[in-house]
This record gives sequence, C-alpha cells and structure tokens, in this order.
Amino acid sequence: MDWERIGEYFTMGLHHVLAGWDHLLFASALVLALTGFWEVFKVVGVFTIAHSITVTVTALHGDRVIPAKFVEPAIALSIIFVAVENILRKEFTLTKRRLIIAFLFGLIHGLGFGGALTDGLRGVTGSTLAWVIAAFCIGVEAGHLCVVAPLSGALKIGRDSWGNRFRLHALRWGSLAIALAGCYYLYAAIVSGGAE
Repeated sequence: MDWERIGEYFTMGLHHVLAGWDHLLFASALVLALTGFWEVFKVVGVFTIAHSITVTVTALHGDRVIPAKFVEPAIALSIIFVAVENILRKEFTLTKRRLIIAFLFGLIHGLGFGGALTDGLRGVTGSTLAWVIAAFCIGVEAGHLCVVAPLSGALKIGRDSWGNRFRLHALRWGSLAIALAGCYYLYAAIVSGGAE
C-alpha cells in the first residue's frame, strides 16, 4: 500500500475544504440551526454519506459527471437556501426535512469535491484508487470538523450562558451573513463560468 500517496490525497481533501469557504459556509449554516451533539452528528453524517457517493462516482467516471459551470452555482445556491431557511424556520429541532436537504445538497457538494479530485487521479488504478478516494473523503471530513466542532462548541457555550436569546440571534444574524456570502459565491461562480 502506498501510504505516501494516501497521505497526499488526505491532505488534498483537507486543503480543498479549508481553502474553499463555500463548503465551510454550507456546513456552518447546517450547524447554526442545531442544538445538540447528536443533531450535529446526524446531519454531518448524512452530508458525509451523500458527498462521498458523488465523489466516488465522479472519481470512478474519471471526469466531472456534471460540468463545473452548473455545479459551482448549485453549491452557492445550496448555501443561500439553507441560510434563508434558517432565518425563516419555525421549528428548532432537527427534522427529517433538514436531513433530506443535507443529503441532497451533499450530493451536489460531492460533485464539486469529485471534480477537484479527478485531476490528480490520472494513472491511479485498482485498490490504490479505492484507498485514495477514501483518504480524500476523510480529508474533506477532517476539514469540516476543523470548523464544525469549534462552531458547535461556541454555540453551546453561548446557549448555556445566555439562553434562547443568544440562540436566536446567532441563528438569524449568522445565517444572514452566510446567505450574503453565498450570494457572493453565486456571483463569482456565474462570472467565472464555474472555474475552481
């Protein structure tokens, strides 16, 4: 087994997320609406399963399944959608609807991740291909956890210290900021034609 190559793909996945604020904004928008560890675990788990599916499909296909000019604006729209839903939502628990949204948008984000991965897969075959895809997906999750874990912790401290008022302000103002950032990414994706 080529551990050096596996390490490279783990680092590639980690770097892709930490350098790509669009994915972090989406994960943050999901987490802002949650109140407990298990809710975060479930929604991040569903998102992970979904994007791992489309990363794998894209990698095995050997090229982008859907062109970036469609995927990148769709990722930006997913950020805006979840952030606006946070502002408008009436229920404050994790719902089946939110899990479905996380899964469906996870499939779209996976197309973006997969597109970033395919360029580096030239000549990788067999069991090595499976290992590098897994390493890349684990790197992506490590990148998400670098933001989701501290954000979840800070939100819990705020809720414990200042109660429901803090929760509502963090949800509304944080989601508004994320929605505006999503609008910026949508504009950038349209102007650039989806180039990463």
